[in-house]
Amino acid sequence: MKLHGWAVGLALFATLPLWADTVPRPKGYVVDHYTFAVSLTDANNSVAVRDTVTLHFTESGVRSVWLNLCQYRSQSEPANSANPCLPREPYGAPKTALAPSAGTGMVVTAVAAAGGSAVRYQQAHDLLTITLPGPSRAGEQFQFTAVYHGVPANGLIIGENRHSDREFFVNEWPDLARNWLAVVDHPSMKATLTMDVTAPRKYQVLSNGTKQKQIALPGDLEETVWQEHVPICTWQFSLAAAPMAVDYFGEYHGIPLSAWVYPQERKVGFKAFSTWTQPILEFYIDHIGPFSYEKLAQVEANGTGGGMELASDIYYGYPPSGPGRQLLAHEMAHQYFGDSVTESDWDDVWLSEGFATYFALLYTEYQDGHDAFLQGIERSAAQARRYYEAHPGSPLVHNDLSNIGAVIANQVQIYQGGAQTLQMLRGVLGTRTFWEGIRLYYQRHRNRNADDADLQKAMQDACQQDSACPVYGRNLNWFFPQWLHWGGIMKVSGTWSYDATAHEVVITLKQTPDQGRYRQMPFQVRVSEPETALRSAQRGAGRRRRMQPEPPPPLPVIMVKGAETTLRLPAAQLPVTVTLDPNHWVTLAQKRFVGPAVTAVPVGGGNR
Repeated sequence: MKLHGWAVGLALFATLPLWADTVPRPKGYVVDHYTFAVSLTDANNSVAVRDTVTLHFTESGVRSVWLNLCQYRSQSEPANSANPCLPREPYGAPKTALAPSAGTGMVVTAVAAAGGSAVRYQQAHDLLTITLPGPSRAGEQFQFTAVYHGVPANGLIIGENRHSDREFFVNEWPDLARNWLAVVDHPSMKATLTMDVTAPRKYQVLSNGTKQKQIALPGDLEETVWQEHVPICTWQFSLAAAPMAVDYFGEYHGIPLSAWVYPQERKVGFKAFSTWTQPILEFYIDHIGPFSYEKLAQVEANGTGGGMELASDIYYGYPPSGPGRQLLAHEMAHQYFGDSVTESDWDDVWLSEGFATYFALLYTEYQDGHDAFLQGIERSAAQARRYYEAHPGSPLVHNDLSNIGAVIANQVQIYQGGAQTLQMLRGVLGTRTFWEGIRLYYQRHRNRNADDADLQKAMQDACQQDSACPVYGRNLNWFFPQWLHWGGIMKVSGTWSYDATAHEVVITLKQTPDQGRYRQMPFQVRVSEPETALRSAQRGAGRRRRMQPEPPPPLPVIMVKGAETTLRLPAAQLPVTVTLDPNHWVTLAQKRFVGPAVTAVPVGGGNR
C-alpha cells in the first residue's frame, strides 16, 4: 500500500539524510544482491525496471530501509553539479549542452515483499523508503521488489554514436546509478547482481559477470541475462545494448577475453584489444594477484571519454584510430584498485585513480624499461608539482567531501599526485618491499573496501617482514599524513663539499618550511668517483659478477626532517659528481643541489 499525505512523509524522513548531506549511507542493514529486470525500447527513452533487493540486517530494531532513486521532475531545476539527479556531464564524456531536467526521473508504481504482499513505501527527496512490516532482528534477511519507470537524466546514456547508431551505455561514476536504478549508491555498499535485459533483437547486450541466458521473444525482442557473483559497488554496474561486433580472442587463467566494438571499426578495435589485453593482464596477475572477475570484456562505448572501469567490463571512448596501450593499462589496473579493492569513501578516490595512474607507469617500466619509466614519472611529477604549487591548500585526500560531483575537481592532484605518492612510498620502502606491500594490501581487501589506514598497515607489515626494508619504513606515521593531508610540496636546497683532510664528502641540505611545517623524507645520494678509479672498480666487480651476480650496493641516505641536515660520507678522492635523489624517488619536491667545494686541501693536492 502506498502512503499519502505530508504527515507521513515528515515522519518518515525526519531522520533520513537528503541528497545535500555529506555522503549518506544506511545504518543497520547491508544489501546482498540486486536483480534488475530491465526493459529497453526504441520507441522512446523511457526505461522500465523491476528491481528485487535482498538484504540482511546488522542491527535489531530497524523499522525502515532506503535506497537512492532519482524521482520524476515535472519542471526543470537550475543546474547544480552537487545534485546527481540533475543533468551533469558524465566524467570523460565529450562536452555538450546540458538537457533540461523536466521530464526526467523515475516513478515507482509498486513495492511488494517476497511473498507478494504490498509494502508501504514513500518516494521523496530522491529516496525510496520502505517501511518494514515490523522491527528487524539482527541477522534476519529481507527481500522486496520495486517496480518503476522513467527517463534517466544521468547514469544511463541513450543516444546515437558517431555512426548514427542508437545505443544504451551506462556511465554511473561516481554517484549516478541512482538515476535509473534504486540502489544504495555509495562505494561502501557492495553487492552481487543479476541483470535481466529485454531489448530489441538487433542489439548485443552486455553486463557484469557471465551470461546465463539469451532467448528470442515475440515482437522482435530478445532477453539476455548476466550474473555477477562477486560483490561490486553500484557505479561498477554495467549495461550496454548496442549494435556491436564481438570478438572472443582468448583466455588467460580461465578468464575469457573479448572485445565489443562498433561494427564499422571492428578491424582497429579488435587488433588493439587482442594485442594488449593479455600481456597487461599477465603483468597484473603476476605482480598483484588473482583477477577477481569471471571475464574481461573490452568495450567501445558511446558517452565515454578515455575509459570507465566497470567490473569485468571496461568501457572506452577513443578516436577511430583505436585505443592506446597505456589507456588499457590504466583501466585494467582499475580492475584491481577501484573495482576489487574499492575506496571506503569518496574522500579516498586517490586509492583508485592514483593507483591506476602509477600502475600504468609500472607496466611501462616492465614493458619498455626503466629509462622509459623514469621519463613517464618525470612528466607526471612535473604536472603534479605545478598543481600543488598553484593550490598549496589542497590535500590529496578530501576532508568529508559533500559535493560528490567535485570528487576529482583536483584531478591532476588525484591522478598524478596520487601516482607520485606511490612512487615516493616505493622509494621509502624499496622496490621489493613495496611490491610485497601491494600484494598484501590486495590480498586483505580483495572484493572489499579499504582506506588509507589499510594501505599504511599493509606497507608497514610488509616492511617488518623484510629484513632489507629500512627501519623508518616499519612505522609510516611520518609519511602518510604529510603526503595525504597536507597541501604543497617539499622544498630542499643543498650543497656538497669535499674535506680532503678527513677524506669525506660533506652534504648539507636545508629545508624551507611549507605552510609552517617541515616534512620528513629520505634522500638517496650517489657519489661518483674519478673515472680511473671507477673503471678499475667496475672491472673488478665485473669479474666477480660473472662468477656470482650481485645486486649493486645500496646508496647512502640522508634523512631530511627539519631546517638543516648534514651527512658526511667517506671518499678517498674528490668525487666527480654527487647526485641527490638519483633514482627520482622524492618527486613532489623542489630540489636545488650544487657543488663542489674542496676544503682543507693538504700540500701536494687531495688525490691519493
